[in-house]
Amino acid sequence: MSNQLEKEYIQMRDDLCRIGIIDIGSNSIRLVIYDTTLEGGYKIIKECKYSARLSEKITKDGRLERKDMNTIVPVLHQFKEICSAFEVDKIRAGATAAIRNAANSEEIITYLSEASEIHIEVISGHQEAYFGFLGVINAFDVQDGFVIDIGGGSTEITLFRGRRYQQSISFPFGAVNTNLMFSHGGNWNGDQVRKLQAYVIGRLVEHDWLNSGAGLPLYGLGGTLRSLGKLDQKMRDYSLPNSHGYTLSSETIDHFMETLPTIPYEKRKDLEGLSKSRGDIIVSGLIIFHTVYKYIGASEALISGEGLREGMLHDLLEPEQPVRESALEFSLNTIIRFDIRTSKRHLDHIFKLALSLFDAFGAEGDRDEQRMLIYVSIMLHRTGSNINHYQSKRHTRYWLMNSPIRGLTHRQLILGALIASYSTKSRKQKLSQTYKDILLASDEEWIHKLGTLVQLCIALDSTEIGIVSGLEARLHGNTLDLELQGAGELLIGLEDIENALKTFRNVWGLKVKLGFPSSG
Repeated sequence: MSNQLEKEYIQMRDDLCRIGIIDIGSNSIRLVIYDTTLEGGYKIIKECKYSARLSEKITKDGRLERKDMNTIVPVLHQFKEICSAFEVDKIRAGATAAIRNAANSEEIITYLSEASEIHIEVISGHQEAYFGFLGVINAFDVQDGFVIDIGGGSTEITLFRGRRYQQSISFPFGAVNTNLMFSHGGNWNGDQVRKLQAYVIGRLVEHDWLNSGAGLPLYGLGGTLRSLGKLDQKMRDYSLPNSHGYTLSSETIDHFMETLPTIPYEKRKDLEGLSKSRGDIIVSGLIIFHTVYKYIGASEALISGEGLREGMLHDLLEPEQPVRESALEFSLNTIIRFDIRTSKRHLDHIFKLALSLFDAFGAEGDRDEQRMLIYVSIMLHRTGSNINHYQSKRHTRYWLMNSPIRGLTHRQLILGALIASYSTKSRKQKLSQTYKDILLASDEEWIHKLGTLVQLCIALDSTEIGIVSGLEARLHGNTLDLELQGAGELLIGLEDIENALKTFRNVWGLKVKLGFPSSG
């Protein structure tokens, strides 16, 4: 076992590829550096941003002037230096709406590529929509929905069904250029709002398929959506301030539409949760978003932390099959690969024990969700030991609450964290209290029940050498017969098992008859 672990550690850096993705957008230019695995998993190592507002630099005849592009070249040079310092193996750079829609697009791309010595590709509107879809679909376990990506100079809308891309459209308007066209320096009156709404609807009506998905969720990308999410979380004093997966209800979106345009720009830019650089363009972005949301008849909006850049990465790493069947499974495997210092075989073994125990109990509550929470908790229970082995549970809880686990709702993320970090002292605490704005009243009981079950199964293989090879659990009234299977004698970890079993019995209200494997 130790030799196997040693081999896994040695392989950890050898089979990683470090990739830099440069996104030359209409509002900002970003570099994100990822470590990637052979399986297509990735982890962000570095992110840099430069606010360029290219959409504002387009002349009346639709050109981008060379003098304005000269300010971009040093930025790209520095990005290249950063990639060199981080020993990046491959750079992929793409330019979106501002450059794509410029009358002299080809000339600008050639100039920037030669001057920066970085090959830059023009990302078409169709590609931009597709990459945004790839970012979203691999970050959520959802079958059907719409994606909206509101950039500085364009807005992409995509429809997907059965986790497959269906149709998309790229419109040449975004938060920056519509702010210039319709507002007065970031200030809005009712007439200006109505004019932008009419302008957006005038383009939406040209595409019949936008009316074919009423009641589907809308997944939002870009700074407008992230900013609205942060503003809403501040107002609600939301207990898990993560952007990814945060839900904006129809009522919330309507409330923003009623209030934000009426606040003068000078006051708006000081709103808590809103970055000063977005104070002027938040309203134009909101009007586009609200108009689309109402037009397609969306049920709710969810913010995605992954979009164009991750989509470019998925397309680069897995061009033939970039869509994962399960965002959660893909996410967990990636986290285990990067952040957990134990073998997947050991984690799978604990999960097998946990299912054998869990299946002894009758159906109560959402069994599929409970099994999934057991799985997530077991797979990630060791994350905190990366910080400190002796306080690993405390660190595991924090890590999971703030982790890049995809495919879970905020509620499920909290439940997974509380179950994975459960300790013998937890049964005396009301663990759901801090997150009562997110959790259900019934969740408290299941945190304790699943928490004790998971911790008992972890204790059964605390040595990580599989002495307990399996278990048989049978429930008779108030008594649980728990027969442990295995060829060897349990010597080490008995105290861990006894402590976990005591808490398990108390929480489940059971008598437990435990049979150990014999040495024979």
